[in-house]
Amino acid sequence: MSSTIPYETASTTADQPLANLLFDYPDADIILRSHGRHFRVPKTFIVNNSPILGELIRRTLGSPNDANAEASLPVVQLPDSSEILRCLLTFIFPVTPLVPSTPEEIMELLSVAQTYQMDSVLTHIRDRIARRNSLPTSLEPALHIYALAQKYGLRPEALRTARTVLNYPMTIEDFDNKLDIMPGAALYELWKYHERVRTILASDLKEFRMFCAGGTVTGLRCTKLSSSQIPYWLDQYIESIGKSPNLFDYAELNIAMARHTKDMASQPRCECASIPSHTIRDFWDALGSIVDDSFERAKSALSLVREREDFRAQIDSSQYKSFDIPDGNFIIRSSDNVNFHVHKSVLAMASPFFKDLLSLPQPPDSEFVNGLPVVQLSESAELLNSLISILYPIRTVIPNSYEKLLYLLAACQKYEMVSVQTFIRSEVMRGGEFPAPQGAEAFTAYAIASSKGLIPEMENAARQTLNYPMTFEFLGEGLRLFEGWALCDLVNFRRRCRDNLVTCLDSYLKLKPPGPSRIWLSCPEATSMAYRNRVLPTWLNELLSRNQNSLKLQKFTSPLDIHSRTRGEYFVALRSHGNCNSCLGVHITNG
Repeated sequence: MSSTIPYETASTTADQPLANLLFDYPDADIILRSHGRHFRVPKTFIVNNSPILGELIRRTLGSPNDANAEASLPVVQLPDSSEILRCLLTFIFPVTPLVPSTPEEIMELLSVAQTYQMDSVLTHIRDRIARRNSLPTSLEPALHIYALAQKYGLRPEALRTARTVLNYPMTIEDFDNKLDIMPGAALYELWKYHERVRTILASDLKEFRMFCAGGTVTGLRCTKLSSSQIPYWLDQYIESIGKSPNLFDYAELNIAMARHTKDMASQPRCECASIPSHTIRDFWDALGSIVDDSFERAKSALSLVREREDFRAQIDSSQYKSFDIPDGNFIIRSSDNVNFHVHKSVLAMASPFFKDLLSLPQPPDSEFVNGLPVVQLSESAELLNSLISILYPIRTVIPNSYEKLLYLLAACQKYEMVSVQTFIRSEVMRGGEFPAPQGAEAFTAYAIASSKGLIPEMENAARQTLNYPMTFEFLGEGLRLFEGWALCDLVNFRRRCRDNLVTCLDSYLKLKPPGPSRIWLSCPEATSMAYRNRVLPTWLNELLSRNQNSLKLQKFTSPLDIHSRTRGEYFVALRSHGNCNSCLGVHITNG
């Protein structure tokens, strides 16, 4: 019989001197080791279930160094968590399967089985999970599982939870404080999937409305029919699902029907209030079949983050050949394998990071090119070319886009080049070559600046985003650059700005004489209202009240550009009040 031996009671017999034995199976001929824990197993079971582990075992057995001081059996080292590996083995051997207790560990277990290409084991694990753990139906747990599925590259779990998420409205405001559950790249894939589902649903439901729905509600009289001869309210409900898949809900159907019957209460010829239950059931089954087919067709629209290539254009490094500064005694190599010959002394003076690095002894396995030591950096040749041009008395090369400029500033921050970073910022301000980012670029700039810790640029970009809608559609692919916390912070910033504006307008509207608004008291309208302790003329009071009420109701689908909008409305209102010399005088003298 097999046995699973807890860590605290691990066997330490003479022929098994393993202090951390977690799994001991009869006729074991190899040991799997994970983070100091050991698993004695027959290799046949492992090889038959995983071609990846089978190859690893074959290489280990073929190595002349496969002997291990701790045991008489060959040892195969694995990188996975010992607890996850322990659970995995229970699905390979005829023992009681163990499923981890947390969603994170369950997803990790599935990921390990997938990595080792254990198809039958994966099926076994998923079947066990399905019988013991139902899928989440509320939004936050579904988002959490989706984020984990994206992290571990588990398509079936990502698809199932993505469909659950579509039971809820998908806007930035609706997700609100849940945005930090996942990185922007995973959220972007979810949104793209949502858009594809909507497109397919809209097309399929249009066909259903035109040619099929009528066959499920035959003999029904309604005073208001659509062009496809079904009740207009039913036609509108079907169409709404294509725009908002979360409306595919039996309760929503009943709400739509109740609203219609209430409106038609005075129309005796409308029979919608007494639709037979079997008719409603037949209609719902037919509609559900269409919706399910649409979701099935949309499955391929959900991409896993790890499968997608970098969506940003790759920089062409062919224009950057080996960069030679005369008498250079050190080589820094870009991420795209371009060598830059520079001086150690120059790097050390500009960067405490490089000063410390160059003071260390050269490792014995260091790479040398023509006798010069080489250090590999993670920055591109284009970026390093700009950075080095600032360090030497040659033509300074400033990047040609705001986005690249941010990455250059981030490199300066990474290498502690404070003076270089200051120089770049001053050059940008002096030259005027980089106006404030516009449109979706403002959100992209915020995402990059926040991820790189560039506080001045982050604050500037955050203010710029207020001039534009904040929706998934507007952010587009720039959403992929966001960390979840950064997107959440930007949402909160926008909400605080809106609330502060409402408070500001409220305090201005409630001012009583003789406050700063007494300048308007000479207006006849203000004088006539003074007994109500109101110091603003009617036209100005109405203007500010209207803007305040609009702000209270404003969604993220609109820009928060109240300053420019209010200014235009102010001039229109002032002109309509143009026969008042008092208000014109106040405007001329005080603006």
